[in-house]
Amino acid sequence: MLYQRRMRLPHVEDPTLNGTPLERMMLSLTSDGVTIGNAEPMVSVQDMPGRDGRLDLTLTDPSGAAYMGDRAITLSLYAIGGEDDILAAKTQLAALAGTIVSLSWRGLPGEYRGRMSLSAWEDKWAGPRQVATLVTVSIAAAPYLIGRSRTVTLKTGANAIHVKGNRPCWPAWALTPASGAKTIAIRDAHGHKLTLASATAITGRITIDTAPDSRELRVNGNLMTPTLESDYFPLLPGANTITPSGVTAASLAYRPLTLI
Repeated sequence: MLYQRRMRLPHVEDPTLNGTPLERMMLSLTSDGVTIGNAEPMVSVQDMPGRDGRLDLTLTDPSGAAYMGDRAITLSLYAIGGEDDILAAKTQLAALAGTIVSLSWRGLPGEYRGRMSLSAWEDKWAGPRQVATLVTVSIAAAPYLIGRSRTVTLKTGANAIHVKGNRPCWPAWALTPASGAKTIAIRDAHGHKLTLASATAITGRITIDTAPDSRELRVNGNLMTPTLESDYFPLLPGANTITPSGVTAASLAYRPLTLI
């Protein structure tokens, strides 16, 4: 008796724009495919008489790495079919022009995100009929892959957590104050502390967004300010120790950042 061994074929996912596979937009990659430009470190140096070399004035993130510039991503695409199909593909893609889009595919640990633009359409004709069109999509993308959101539940006292990715990322906190608490604090193991203090007991849900572009602290939906010496600190990749105090429940959510 012959036995047939069933083998699992690798699953290759089509690139997606805003979570939609290109093939569902009636588009395909040409032989030029996807090109991902490099992300250059933003380095600043200054000549200084009386010393060897140049003085490094580069601003660095909490891990000690220079901040990175954007990267250019291009997708060379085509659409084939009847004129109605090609027009539908053009319309769907052009609707994203000028907007911030996400690009992901295969096993990448996240998605690229940036503002999209289109080249001129290069239509192909067979006699009087349009049979195909070519276009180049350009994305001025942030340097890092942005991973899916991860949530960690914290207890009062020290919490050892592991943060994925290879670059510092910005957490969002959700806190429930302890009864009668007038001070709420979150500390890490690197000397950073984020503190909310009040002359009266703090009541209600506390949410804190530390991302530089959307930074805010709210109590019951109302904007508040932390203490002057507070830090909206990031999470470093790898092992972290987080210590909340003055709370009965706490959690953090983050999206890991990966540079490749």
